[in-house]
Amino acid sequence: MNNAERPETGKHESPGEEPSQGPNLVLLYGLIALAMAVAIGIAALIVRPFYLRR
Repeated sequence: MNNAERPETGKHESPGEEPSQGPNLVLLYGLIALAMAVAIGIAALIVRPFYLRR
């Protein structure tokens, strides 16, 4: 059975409706990576005085 013979299942959009847009994943993952980098930097600043005093 090829794609032309398969019945449509799932979403049925009426003409004129645009598909709904989800969140921008590139922006979301970029913000998560930035937050992780900031958290690592803060953790390094907290640990640094103890490392230098050793």
